[in-house]
Amino acid sequence: MKKGLLYAILASILWAIVNPFIKQGLSYDFTPMNFAGIRFISVGIILFAYTWHKGMWREIKQHSKLFLNLICINMFMGYTAFYFGVDFVSGAISSIIMGMTPLINVLLAHLLASNDKLNAHKIISLIVSLVGLLLIVGMGSDGEPLDWKGITGIVLLLFSIIFQGYSAISVSEDKGKVNPIFLNAVQMFFGGLLIYLVGLGTEGYHSFIGKPAGFYISLGILVFISVFAFSFWFIALQSKGAKVSDINMCRLINPILGAMLSWTMLAGEYPTFSTVAGMLVIVSSLVIYFKGPEIAKHIHKNK
Repeated sequence: MKKGLLYAILASILWAIVNPFIKQGLSYDFTPMNFAGIRFISVGIILFAYTWHKGMWREIKQHSKLFLNLICINMFMGYTAFYFGVDFVSGAISSIIMGMTPLINVLLAHLLASNDKLNAHKIISLIVSLVGLLLIVGMGSDGEPLDWKGITGIVLLLFSIIFQGYSAISVSEDKGKVNPIFLNAVQMFFGGLLIYLVGLGTEGYHSFIGKPAGFYISLGILVFISVFAFSFWFIALQSKGAKVSDINMCRLINPILGAMLSWTMLAGEYPTFSTVAGMLVIVSSLVIYFKGPEIAKHIHKNK
């Protein structure tokens, strides 16, 4: 379990720095699905070079349900919603919304996982997190109320969390059946290819040749993150004794670090009262999740 938490923390730190670089890459006259497709295909090629082995096509066929789940739901549906969501809202708000991943996944785990049920302090933490979300939805990065595009972006990010949470439970339920790095290679390459092909049909072709250096730096950093983050995440989910809800709580790192990086790196983004307050409320809901039993025990003891 400790090994699982360590890998989950490493993955969460890497994911926390993703959103500003996606915003930066898209700013070079590029579209979300084209950009995501190129990123994930590149990651898949790198990981295939590392995990290529005899009988791997037989292995993919043997676990076709798991792989199709990851390619279609986690990668295609999850990341299509994620990239458009990030494009529609500020980097800080997208980071904070994605910070709700643990709590939404706690609810999904209760509904879908066989050994991961809700209790009183988990329910309280979910309610508190919704208050934080309402604070963020009310205002944009400039302190003004969000328009329809911003609200659509938040909804897409929430759908992304649900799609990826469902896939995470599938990986956790299939502990030890597939090498986690090979699992990442297959979902990245084929999921990225699917995203890119659909992007060509819906967004048209956008050349990635001859772009400014900043574009390639952003793309390179995102490829590096994907090579390691999902591999670490799958190792965490498949660790002995690991529960999806507990592993997901490590992602409390995302809203804080991601928002701070956005405010530092992206022009025109700065902290406002509503976004900071929403972030603090969401983080406090995670503290309730982790420390709820201890707090309840302490209150009962002092009565």
